[in-house]
Amino acid sequence: MAEREAENRLGVVEIGAREIYDEVVGLREDMRSVAEKGEELRADVDDHETRIRDLERWRYALPVAAASGVVAAGVAVAKATGKA
Repeated sequence: MAEREAENRLGVVEIGAREIYDEVVGLREDMRSVAEKGEELRADVDDHETRIRDLERWRYALPVAAASGVVAAGVAVAKATGKA
């Protein structure tokens, strides 16, 4: 009996095919939007990954370049002073 009273207070809800169709169309548009955002994010992540890899290459190349520069400077100084 309590169920029937609750049902009477809430009323009857009817959902037609048009409402279902409209919701499906709305969901489809939302999913397209999400997919587009995902593609944009993927492109950003790829760009960041490339930049990070480039920075890492420089980071590992700098000590070698610095050491080479020091050695070259030492050789130049030795040649200039006549020790080589």
